[in-house]
Amino acid sequence: MWFGIDIGGTYTDVVEFENFRHVMHLKTEKVMENPEILKKFDKCVVGIASWVRDNKILKAPNIPNIKNVNKLLESFKLENDANCFAVYVKHLVKEDNIIAITLGTGVGAGLILDGKLYKGRGLAGEIGHVFIGDDEKCVCNNFGHLECHFSGWRIKRDFGREAKREELLNYKGFKTLCIEISRAIMLLDVDVVAIGGRLGKIFKREDFSKIYKYLPSEFRPKIVIIDDELAVAKGASILAREMYD
Repeated sequence: MWFGIDIGGTYTDVVEFENFRHVMHLKTEKVMENPEILKKFDKCVVGIASWVRDNKILKAPNIPNIKNVNKLLESFKLENDANCFAVYVKHLVKEDNIIAITLGTGVGAGLILDGKLYKGRGLAGEIGHVFIGDDEKCVCNNFGHLECHFSGWRIKRDFGREAKREELLNYKGFKTLCIEISRAIMLLDVDVVAIGGRLGKIFKREDFSKIYKYLPSEFRPKIVIIDDELAVAKGASILAREMYD
């Protein structure tokens, strides 16, 4: 059996590859206190909201209280959560060139290029931390990033609560998000732009049609919304099957 594990800021979920069976749901703080809980899932890939290079977590700005994480998870195969999301999107849409964007506490992106997961040196797709402008401090301790303009943490700070879809469509940062997605499309010329994550799934496909406003007419990728809370864990299970099969 192959398993995918999604370690999020609040909850951790485990999915078995066969039929994407959901086998575990518990608080992430319990996993951090006792990662041995996960040891029984020996053929697994762990998707985590962090910058992963050479199976080491370099930074996890949107996961609070995540100390000594590399030591805790040193026996696991680690992967960025947006990369896992991208793998699952490929499984769904059957296309070879995809930008898969996760909108949650932060903003991440996974890339499928020529049918394969593209990671560069490990950190490709960190769209949430591209420089937009101004001196707003980001949770990663740098300044002026996309997440400072549009992200779950910025929206919660501005609204003092979870915002509704209609509010977000008129939120100043939404335009900034769409412009940055259009720039990624121009750079990569993909077939599909997939939007997911806790925040992303509240949108409708037509909400992102304004992306086309910022693109030449020759660029018209399909836009899809992935409403699946287990998408990261499912993608991680696909990676586990490929790795251990």
